[in-house]
Amino acid sequence: MSHADLAAGKVIRMSLLFRIQHLLLTVLLTVLAVTGFALMYHGNSLSQWIIRLEGGVHNRGIVHRVAAVLLMANLVYHVFYMLFSREGKRELRQLFIGKQDIDDFFQSLRYNLGTAKEYPRFGRYGYKEKFQYWGASAGIILISITGIMLWAEGFSMIFFPKIVLDLAIIIHGYQGLLAFAVLFLWHLYNVHLHPSVFPMNPSWITGKVSAEWLREEHPLEYEKLKGEGLL
Repeated sequence: MSHADLAAGKVIRMSLLFRIQHLLLTVLLTVLAVTGFALMYHGNSLSQWIIRLEGGVHNRGIVHRVAAVLLMANLVYHVFYMLFSREGKRELRQLFIGKQDIDDFFQSLRYNLGTAKEYPRFGRYGYKEKFQYWGASAGIILISITGIMLWAEGFSMIFFPKIVLDLAIIIHGYQGLLAFAVLFLWHLYNVHLHPSVFPMNPSWITGKVSAEWLREEHPLEYEKLKGEGLL
């Protein structure tokens, strides 16, 4: 962390490589959602307009598959980044879900119901961030597997009965809908539209957050950095 950041009361929250992966994920999931839903609900007038905008069903399929390949490439890179880079391994250790996260979840419920006096205090990642991360990871893997099965339909039919392909269609479509709802509604609210950061948390662009925000939202991380002389 630079002296200029310290003087400005800023803390590095996301590295450049992490921000690039996040941006690619956002763009690719948006493209996949738009092109996928246009086919899933092709009878809808809005979907028909989107398909015409894309140049027809054939072009929609090309755009969808190119975005899918790029998404899987981004996923593979992210796995290697988290498992083998020094920064990734440090992030991964802090993203594992433990008993404390379960306790924090129930304490937050009790707090919101008025039966607990204090809201849980989080470190670098709270249970919300961890649940979103692992849920999104599992969802993208599931979407990728079912997408490959549907793309190579003839090859898949050699190994699986038709009912498996039919299930893959349902899982692929509704898992995509769930991923869209979670990432673009729940994640968008928690990260950008929440009163503590509204109208936007700038860390996905600049990589930095204010020390005051960190103290309020992640007090254990704030105290750790302060104890290490980094604040």
